[in-house]
Amino acid sequence: MKKNLIYYSCLILLMVICTIPVTSSTTENDHPSSVTIIDDWGRTVTLDKPAERIAFSHTAAGEGILLAGGWDKVVGRDGSLTDSRFYSNLDTIPAVSTTNQPFTLDFEKITELHPDLFIIQKHYDSREQFDEIANKLEPDTPIVGLDFLEPENADSIKKLSILIGTEQIADDYVNFHDEVIKNLKEKTDSLSPDEKPNVFLKSGTSDKISTFGRDASFWNRMCSLAGGKNIADGLPGDNQEVDLEWLTQQDIDTIVGSCSNRNYPESFGYLATEPLHASEKADEIISDIKNNEIFSHSDAVLDDKVFLLEGTMISNPKAFIGAAYLAKWLHPDLFSDLDPEQIHQEYLNRFIGTDYDLKNIGLFGYPTN
Repeated sequence: MKKNLIYYSCLILLMVICTIPVTSSTTENDHPSSVTIIDDWGRTVTLDKPAERIAFSHTAAGEGILLAGGWDKVVGRDGSLTDSRFYSNLDTIPAVSTTNQPFTLDFEKITELHPDLFIIQKHYDSREQFDEIANKLEPDTPIVGLDFLEPENADSIKKLSILIGTEQIADDYVNFHDEVIKNLKEKTDSLSPDEKPNVFLKSGTSDKISTFGRDASFWNRMCSLAGGKNIADGLPGDNQEVDLEWLTQQDIDTIVGSCSNRNYPESFGYLATEPLHASEKADEIISDIKNNEIFSHSDAVLDDKVFLLEGTMISNPKAFIGAAYLAKWLHPDLFSDLDPEQIHQEYLNRFIGTDYDLKNIGLFGYPTN
């Protein structure tokens, strides 16, 4: 009897112990697991633990870091960033690259900042340039090359989040991005070649017209996602001046003018100085394109298919939103329920964390209806 009492007492005690929550503790000798990715140059990048101090160059990389949830880890930044409403504490973070020259780096400053990881945009096929930078930074500062310009997937954001330990934050954005892409592809993948308009992206001046060629894969993919064809995808190079005689021989169904805040500071982008008059300026730009003898007899002009996209809607992580604007223009009936501005606004508020209201700032896609 006494033995049974002892037995049952021990059994009850064991059951009580098993119901107590188990917690883990971290000691000074414990270290997070190493993290490894394959970057967009095909290089294996391994860190002993997720990076706590990061530096970067290229504005697209900066926005990618925001989307991955890693801005609080930034100790060195691209020298072109000026928007403190977009990038918090911007004035307190030292620049490590020359303004508008993201691959001209201040290596002494980078070394001084001791980042655990340096992040740089994969620039087309410029592997030699990347390797030169890597040779100067590594092994003291690991470097990763990621393509934040790719509109069709957000793999670069996911890879970055692994390296900086923010995967849960990044997953939320990746799901948002992928849902937009899925909705586009569901309608454009089934289009026949004849149903896809020929699109020409115009930048530069009236007599020196530039466009994106085959190396600018992000623009080619944007056109494909939106159900169009880049008529310049056979031209060599990326952003380059085109031969005007060649251009007059092309069948152009739609013209998209690229308008950066740098070239049109009063009307385009988050920092537009005269947003109330932005549409007036945009109408002038469209009128100039239509009156240009190179385009005046094209189907794009005759059918009133001339539109304007702000530059970061094309060569930036926001390019998937640019694809939504383009899809709405190319196939208005197919995408009658698509609202690119609503997508853009949610992107800003939910993932960038800024209070920008698209109704009160410069243009990004024009016209919107």
